[in-house]
Amino acid sequence: MNGNKRVFIPTDFSIQSLSVINQLVKESSNTVFDIVLIHGYQPSNTITDLLFFSKNKMIEKLQKSAFVKAYEVIKNANQSTISSIKLDIIPFKRNLYIKNFFENSNIDSFIIPSTQQFHFESKNSFDLIPYIKKSRIPVKEILVNENINGLGYTEIIDELFIAKSTL
Repeated sequence: MNGNKRVFIPTDFSIQSLSVINQLVKESSNTVFDIVLIHGYQPSNTITDLLFFSKNKMIEKLQKSAFVKAYEVIKNANQSTISSIKLDIIPFKRNLYIKNFFENSNIDSFIIPSTQQFHFESKNSFDLIPYIKKSRIPVKEILVNENINGLGYTEIIDELFIAKSTL
C-alpha cells in the first residue's frame, strides 16, 4: 500500500458536504489523502430493483450538476494533497453488511462534520454517521463552515476556496 492516508467521508451529494474535504486539507499539512466519499442507500426490496441495482447508475442519479462541478474543483485544486477521490455507495442498511464493508475497505480513518446535518434527496438514502461511530476505525470530527447553507453555487465555491481577509 502507498503512504497515503485512506479516509472515508460521508456525503449527501450536496456542495456543503464537500466542505469537509476542504477543511481536512487545510488542517493536514504534509499528508496525502486517498478519499472515498460514501453514501448510504437502501434500494427497494423488489426483485427488479435488486437485480438491476448499479452503484454507478445510482451515484449518477443522486448527483446534481452543482455537486459534480464543486467535486471537480476540489479534486483539481488539491492535486498535491489528494491522490485520489472517489464516490461509493453502501447499498444496504444492515449492521453486519456495513461493519464488513468498513472492515474490508482498508480505512485509516473516517472524517465527519461535527455540526452539519445531512439533507437527503432520496427517501432511500440513510445517514452513515451512527454506523461510523460504532465502528472500531478512528473518527475525526471536523468543524465546517455552516454559513454556506442557502448560498448559491458560486458563493459556496468562493466561501470554500477564497480566503476572506478580515481587517
